[in-house]
Amino acid sequence: MESVGVSVGRVASLYMYPMSLLEYLVACDRKDMAVYLLNFPVLPASKVVHEQLLSLTGEYLVMGGLPEVIHTWIRSKDLEQCSRTLDVIITAYCQDFAKYSKRHQIKYVDLLFNEVPALVGKKFKYNALPGTWKARELAPALELLRKASIVHKINHSSGNNPPLKAESNPDRFKTLFFDIGLSQRILGADVMPWLLNPVVNINNSGTVVEAFIGQELLAYSNPWTQAELYYWHREARSSNAEVDYLLPIDGRIIPVEVKAGTTGALRSMRVFLQEKSVPYGIRFSGNPSSQHEDLHSFAIYSVASLQSRQIPRSWM
Repeated sequence: MESVGVSVGRVASLYMYPMSLLEYLVACDRKDMAVYLLNFPVLPASKVVHEQLLSLTGEYLVMGGLPEVIHTWIRSKDLEQCSRTLDVIITAYCQDFAKYSKRHQIKYVDLLFNEVPALVGKKFKYNALPGTWKARELAPALELLRKASIVHKINHSSGNNPPLKAESNPDRFKTLFFDIGLSQRILGADVMPWLLNPVVNINNSGTVVEAFIGQELLAYSNPWTQAELYYWHREARSSNAEVDYLLPIDGRIIPVEVKAGTTGALRSMRVFLQEKSVPYGIRFSGNPSSQHEDLHSFAIYSVASLQSRQIPRSWM
């Protein structure tokens, strides 16, 4: 059969991601919370509102953003049913690998699909994966998953000036699985604490929260272009420093750190602020939003607010 191309200019593409936390709130009939986040993005929430939002975020961290899983949760509030739905989706993805991968690639794609969820926050190294695979064997499979938007790359950038891509290094990157609920199910993680005590669990699960922030940043990005995430890492024997994400805001490169708990020295952010002469950095944590000198802290549920650029000018 002859392949049929698509005429340039006749088809427009939109990049879609799992449902965001904001969309989850609306789907759960908590539009009041969604409206609150968009209209009062940086005001410290009252204790009651803050705990309600953390509880709803905890639910989202279990379910993820896949519509069928969210629908099952809203209808049943049954974690076991949601887990079965996630298992069905995982099986469907694995079966599809045989359709869209070359025969010799299937085992590599399957390996990466199951291993990437465990690599959150780590510099990606092919030789760190189980087995004796070579980069030349795994790289095409990883690119296949990236093109399918199952795995996203977080590329390293020097972060001096926008655009970040101009100073990026494609050989230095981290990976992000596309859905937080699916990734935890693949790992066999115990997700019950997210539902029973989300506040405590958020304070003790940094890698899950870091993945959630990345997923949220992608969800609120421009749908007309493929979103790209970046991080910064200075590898020096005497002074190693890494910032989780870099965001271009108002012509500046702003460092973003994810600190799940209430503590954290943010030494890497301080290094970045000093080296790049940046006026402030952003931290996401389990605490209500606040501002202190050059540190702007947001609760982890506030990514939509940040992406809306609703930061008061007095904070700049």
